[in-house]
Parts: sequence; structure tokens; C-alpha cells
Amino acid sequence: MTPAIRAAAASGRASAIDIAAAACAVAFVAVLALSAYWDRTIRVLHALEALPYLASAVLCLRQRRFGYFLGAASGGFWLWMAGTLTTFIRNGFGRVGMLIRTGHVDRPDVLIAAPAACAAGGLVIFCLWGYIRRRRLSWNDAVLLIATLGMVAGFFIGIFAAFAPQYLGMFKRLLG
Repeated sequence: MTPAIRAAAASGRASAIDIAAAACAVAFVAVLALSAYWDRTIRVLHALEALPYLASAVLCLRQRRFGYFLGAASGGFWLWMAGTLTTFIRNGFGRVGMLIRTGHVDRPDVLIAAPAACAAGGLVIFCLWGYIRRRRLSWNDAVLLIATLGMVAGFFIGIFAAFAPQYLGMFKRLLG
């Protein structure tokens, strides 16, 4: 656990669900950092990509509505992108199977998709759960959620365009 998560847990304000959401966000950022360590060409991309996850971790610990939406949108966008626009997640779990069967893995850079997918999935689940258990729910929150989804998609596509344009091909259907 990071010091921020420990401090929030000790304060008694953050619930176990909020701490789990933050932990999933931090775990996802750790996978991004490992990936960037292995491939220096994506370091700036992953440093920027980590920002919404870290922000959502802090905001979830503070039980902010936007934090829950930011975490769910960021995790959901990554899962959609890596799970449907590419074969990254499928190939990552394939490498997990290989590791279990043989004790070896040929592509650790692909294997890390499995823990990334678990962390992103956990982030989505815990953020939505954290939001739903709030006492004051409003239909106006739907507007904030939709705006957050648009903002996250725009941010991620923007950083891909600026720092890793070679990956923009996966968004071809979206961007026309």
C-alpha cells in the first residue's frame, strides 16, 4: 500500500471500497511504469496516461463523485481499447496460461496485460460501487459521467496523437 492509501485508511474517512479503488489505480500505474521501463519509446505516453488514474485514486479516497467517474471512465476506456481494438488483453492472458503450463513466458511485455486488465477491471468495479453507495445520487450525475467519458477519451486519444501516433491506427473507425 502506498503512503497516501495508508493515510486515508488510517483517517477512517475512506471506506474499504474507496481504498480498493485507489489500490487498483495504483496497481495499474505500476504496470504502466514497468511497461515504460521496458520500452523507452512510450515513457512520456505512459507518464501522461498515469495522471487520470492517480487523480482518481486520490479523489476516490476523498469520496469525490468525479473521482469515481474518472476511475471508471479511465479503466473502462483502457479495457475497451486493449480488449476490443487490439488483442493485448487476450494475448496477455494467453501468456499467463503459458506461464502456468511451462513455467516460462516468451513475452513478459505482453504478459503484463493480464494484471493491467485485472487492475483496470477492479478500478471500474470499485469506482462504480463507491459511487452507487453514496447517499446523494442525482440524475445530473449522468451528465457528469458522460462528460467525463468524453474527456477521458479525448485525453487518451490526444496523448496517443502527440506522443505515440503509431498507435492511432486502432482508433481508425472512431476518427474516420
